Amino acid sequence: MRNFVIATSLGLLATACNPDIGEDRDPPVLKVVTPQRSLIRDHAGTLVVSGTVAPNPSTLAQVKKVTVNNVPAMLAADGTFTASIELQPGATLIETVATDSDGSKADDTRSVEAGDLRTPTSPINAALTMALSTNAFSKIAGAASTLIKSTDFKPLLGAFNPVMHSGDDNGEDCLFARAYVDDFKLTNAVITLTPVAGGLAFSAKLDNVDVPGHVRYAVACASGQNTIRVQASSVLLSGTLLITPDGMNGFQTELDKPVVQLQNLNISASGIPGTILDLIPLDSLIAKVAPLAAKMFMGPMVNKALGGLAGPKELMVLGKTLVLQVSPSAIAFDPQGGLVTLDTSIFIKDTTSKGYIFTDNGMPAMDPGPGLVLGIADDLANNMLAQLIATGLLDITMPKDGGTFDATKITMTSPPMVSADPADGKMRLILPDMTTTFLQQGAPVGKAAINATLELKITPSATGYGISVDLGAPTIKADVLDDIPNQTLLTDSDLAKAVELGLDNQIKTISALLGSIPLPAMPGGITLKDTSITSDDGYVMFKATLE
Repeated sequence: MRNFVIATSLGLLATACNPDIGEDRDPPVLKVVTPQRSLIRDHAGTLVVSGTVAPNPSTLAQVKKVTVNNVPAMLAADGTFTASIELQPGATLIETVATDSDGSKADDTRSVEAGDLRTPTSPINAALTMALSTNAFSKIAGAASTLIKSTDFKPLLGAFNPVMHSGDDNGEDCLFARAYVDDFKLTNAVITLTPVAGGLAFSAKLDNVDVPGHVRYAVACASGQNTIRVQASSVLLSGTLLITPDGMNGFQTELDKPVVQLQNLNISASGIPGTILDLIPLDSLIAKVAPLAAKMFMGPMVNKALGGLAGPKELMVLGKTLVLQVSPSAIAFDPQGGLVTLDTSIFIKDTTSKGYIFTDNGMPAMDPGPGLVLGIADDLANNMLAQLIATGLLDITMPKDGGTFDATKITMTSPPMVSADPADGKMRLILPDMTTTFLQQGAPVGKAAINATLELKITPSATGYGISVDLGAPTIKADVLDDIPNQTLLTDSDLAKAVELGLDNQIKTISALLGSIPLPAMPGGITLKDTSITSDDGYVMFKATLE
């Protein structure tokens, strides 16, 4: 497709001059009166399409039929026609086709968008919803087992120091002790995560745990400080990870009722008085520190995998500042897996948008199978796209040699919109009723309305463990407009080919914006396979297994 576009500029003029190439040269004369182009209305339901059709003056072939989205229209003797179709919420392309007795066809494609207009800063409830299977949590635990060995716990545990203290309720006096952990090291780990009612059953077998530290103390008003080291050949830690929504902080993770078992405990505390060791029993130091280390390590990992951003984020996208706010609204666990729902707000700074078209969403089926399933509300993407229009980044003028024109100017008239195809239910992106002006040395020589449809994709990211939103190749419909006499000598289909290269730039811009949607990311070492994308009740549904 892309190689064809590069060659198109050399062949367009020849195509236009050859009546045997391309579309019908003598089609009926079709004019659609209603609906107007770029129509936005606040409800779905019945839509009446009307217009006129007449035989082509060069053939006078009788018009046999008119259809609107494959629905037969009522065709009167004077050439007027009407058809009623059922409009779904979201974006719909209305394609009217007139056919004459010679089999020649004329067509007209225009867009209608139906839904409530909402302000861009309005939060989108249940914008993201995700279900993970027991197998998915097992894979996450396996990745955690690898990552924990290279984790630097020193900065994580610093906030908990002193981890043990005694005799210092009123400050350091003549008899006190404070134990500080300087690091937490291990050589190997085996972590398991199993969904249970209310949380995740957690266990970790840690090999060769080494906890260096130091103690500050005073005995008989004589102060001192010395190093300590507590080691164990094996530490078995178990408990239940309780994960609760914490607003824009993401999720809060607590290890409930931790149980710690040690093997081959070894304590090095030479030079520390026995009185001080009585105040801070170092044989319980690992039992104190291990649950803290597990919480500090697992908290961010679970938060990231479940989609929490831990506060508002600002990202630079396309030279604009994008502000993201994600608030988990619900999370639940049972022996079959976990289900999480997140509310989201996204807006582009210093951009004035008229708002986006909201369509009601239901609750999609959340069957993760052996992996995970992620639902992304179409309103989330549509809000971003409406704001993108307001930036002017999608209005472009670019050189394009078409023989009879040397540049194309594309102007957006309505916001692009993601919605389900009424025919097959698949999610697609519609670029509706773009006005394209063809220029020759700066002077307009033709004008067309362009409607483009692109398949929406969610694919594994380049890292292999995240996911990203992507777009497929466009299907383009062009209608020559009579605002400007068409001096290009080109037909609708030829002009559609001529604008495809310009749409490449718009598609890249839209992909960059959609790629900034905050999607959950699996820990390193996990890859996604057997990916599929469908739609359900206003959501783009992405499903995958983990390995």
